[in-house]
Amino acid sequence: LLAQGVPFALATVVRRERPTSGEPGDKAIITSDGEFLGWIGGSCAQPTVLQEAKKAISDGEPRLVVLTPNLDEEPREGVELYRMICYSGGTMEIYIEPYLPAPQLLVCGASPAAEALVKIGAAVGFKVVLIDPSATKEKFSAAELVLPRIEPEKLPSTRERYAVVATNGNWDEDAIKALLPLSPDYLGVVASKKRFQQMCKDLRDAGIATEKLNLIKCPAGIDMPTRTFPEVALSIIAEIITVRRSQEKKAAASHGSAKLSTNSLAEDPVCHMKIDPQTAADSLFFAGSTYYFCNTHCKSSFEKEPRKYLSMEAYHE
Repeated sequence: LLAQGVPFALATVVRRERPTSGEPGDKAIITSDGEFLGWIGGSCAQPTVLQEAKKAISDGEPRLVVLTPNLDEEPREGVELYRMICYSGGTMEIYIEPYLPAPQLLVCGASPAAEALVKIGAAVGFKVVLIDPSATKEKFSAAELVLPRIEPEKLPSTRERYAVVATNGNWDEDAIKALLPLSPDYLGVVASKKRFQQMCKDLRDAGIATEKLNLIKCPAGIDMPTRTFPEVALSIIAEIITVRRSQEKKAAASHGSAKLSTNSLAEDPVCHMKIDPQTAADSLFFAGSTYYFCNTHCKSSFEKEPRKYLSMEAYHE
């Protein structure tokens, strides 16, 4: 998954109190599309771990998930507390760690500024793709990939893409036209404001919408005194990192420690565990409603005695 650039989370049982089926050291890999590989305990733990793993992949933050029959303990920072109400009982503590592919940085041009961008970008953890007809892998050895032109089908897939045009006036407009359909999280241009104004005029004349051009940052980089090309590159990488981390904070704020909304969760009518319908172990349509179950045992119990688990009103409906 790492080699393919696929984001995933690793869940590890770090502590347990009997009776639970999970043992310390048990592990599972969870992908963003809900694939669950491995073992961290019974089906009562899996929906909760899957739910929190998806959040970890989304916001990039690790978390400790505690499943316990006792929710009266003092809240702990960084701990997501869930009630363990399946039959086995017990307590489990599961550490969930996201593994996210490195962000991608597209650098267009073979200029000195582009050369410095490749070196600094690679040094801070970006997978750099250098694009220019005259570029060679020998000159841009820090780049993950060197391409003569922007060909979307040859670009590695990524969840984060940032781009900088540093073509030194050679193919600025062509680079921008090819980059805009890729919808990068950041698009900067190394050029003077006067030169960029002319670029925008030419691009508008070529049919590029003004609102798209307004998303481009020129001159690229944070406002700091620069004199050399490496300093210019440093200011650009600093700006990209600022954009990237601010996006992570927004994701953390929206997902953070908040559980899924009550409306998006279903309740197992047998054990009353809150579960995500999309990841429920089983479901059953009965008396005009669909019921979701955390495991097949709960479903079997429900099928044998539905009256026991439903209100009289729901049962008669």
